[in-house]
Parts: sequence; structure tokens; C-alpha cells
Amino acid sequence: MILYLVRHAEPQIAEYSGFPGPQLGTIGKKQAIAIANFLKNRPIQQIIASDYTRVLETIEPYQILAQKPLYNLPELRERENEIETHEELVTRVQTWFRLFLTNNRYNTVIVSHCGPINMILWELDYDQTILNYPFECKYLCLTPKAGIWELQIDNQILISGRLIMECC
Repeated sequence: MILYLVRHAEPQIAEYSGFPGPQLGTIGKKQAIAIANFLKNRPIQQIIASDYTRVLETIEPYQILAQKPLYNLPELRERENEIETHEELVTRVQTWFRLFLTNNRYNTVIVSHCGPINMILWELDYDQTILNYPFECKYLCLTPKAGIWELQIDNQILISGRLIMECC
């Protein structure tokens, strides 16, 4: 299975809280189109995304172009500091991801936020010895906004992968 992890594009405003969050800004809309163009020739069979506005707007150009099924999951939401602890985020995302790996063999795009993408990467590469991590920000994100990881998974095991796109 090939798994693409996409972090949402640049939101309209930098500071925000709560669901459903802000829309994409001008830069984010351009990044969403760049993501769509990048993914359009990849062998993708399904799209799974957080249900936050900026995530859905990030993947919308690709979803329209590719006409692939889109599944919105609250399990892929970012952590709400006032509502959920870091440990609860880890449990939520990694529990979902383990079930996903057990029950899924389709090439998939997962579109989410910094925290859930980190949790998926840590589930696959706990001691960070398989992948090279060329990006990290002050929030410890391993993926830039509008960044894309391409991961090769066999029998629920990460074989290889790389950050294949750091958007404009």
C-alpha cells in the first residue's frame, strides 16, 4: 500500500481555535491547487480527511479532479488544547490508524493536521530510524503546511518513505 500524508495548506488566519476552524487564505488556495496537481497522477484509490474546514478545502481541488471517494473522520482532527490532552490525541489517532492498517489495502491520501500526522509517523517509525525527517518547526511538526509524505507500507510495516513535497 502507498500512503500519502498531507498536512493542510495555509489557513486564512494564523491564530484560531475550535471546530471547524478557519478557511484557507490566498496562499493556502494556491497550495491546494499545487497539491491536486502533484497528486493527480499518483495511484490513489481513496481520500480520508479531518473534518476541519482548512483540511477539506486543501483536498477539495484534488477530490474534484480525481473523483475519488472522500471520507471525513473526526479521529483525524487536531488537538483542542482546552478539551484534549496530548496523550488523548496520541491514543485517538494511533488507535484509529492501527485499525486502518489492519482493515485497509488501498492506496490512500490522509489529509490532516500537524499533530495527527506526527502521531501516524511515530506509529510507523517510533524511534525515527526508517525515515529522514528534513522538516521541523517550533511546534515540533514533522510536515510543513501543504507538505506531503509518500510512504510504502507492506503488511502494516513501514518499508520506506520520504517527504516528497514542501509546497510553495
